[in-house]
Amino acid sequence: MGRTDEYRVVAPRVSGETVDPERFHLAEWVVSCLESRGAARPGPAAVAALAERLTTRLLSRGELAFREGDRDAGVWIVRSGRLELAVKGRARPLIVQILRPGGVDGDIQKLLGMPFPYRARALEDSECLTLAPHDFEELLGEHPEMSRLWMSTMAERLSESHDRIVGMLGRTLTQQSARLLLDEASGGVVDVPQQKLSEMLGVCRPSLNKVLKELEGHGLIRLRYGAVDILDPYGLAQRAD
Repeated sequence: MGRTDEYRVVAPRVSGETVDPERFHLAEWVVSCLESRGAARPGPAAVAALAERLTTRLLSRGELAFREGDRDAGVWIVRSGRLELAVKGRARPLIVQILRPGGVDGDIQKLLGMPFPYRARALEDSECLTLAPHDFEELLGEHPEMSRLWMSTMAERLSESHDRIVGMLGRTLTQQSARLLLDEASGGVVDVPQQKLSEMLGVCRPSLNKVLKELEGHGLIRLRYGAVDILDPYGLAQRAD
């Protein structure tokens, strides 16, 4: 989820001109989303350089941000709304991840010279901040402190993805479902419809619904239209292990 707007300093001057305060504030927000245990916060000059390169993109519900195979879509940071990352399946799309405010994508693909392996579609009206490929490379090349921060957060995201995959291996559908609900919850609510959850697990909806009804019967969750309320996160975590 996105970080709160905790930091705000006076926008510095870059190349003899003062950076627009609103753009600088957006860049500060991006940095707060990237903050990592392994890197120091970049200084005002690096934040200002990021601000100069950010572009705002507004997406309507259902609109594509980028397609599978794109190489020049750049780096995306979700400011508001949600993006669904999905690949083509035999019968239906397989959802890889749902990016929420503060979520970042495209940086790893750019640094590795790889095309996007999935497409991104707005689940609702969304606002995103983007960095063009050459701007991203220039930013990291000219500002080592920004590069260290970005590399650290990419490493953390890859580690989290690895742990999630390993945690799903050899698990029952009940364990996988419980883990997915805990991972996707925000404020005790999973605001993802059951059809989307089943696609994220790669199973049919009736199979998932049976498991969710069982969890609801034990008082761990409450099902409602388009969402799942987590009533007992500790008990749900026990089911995930």
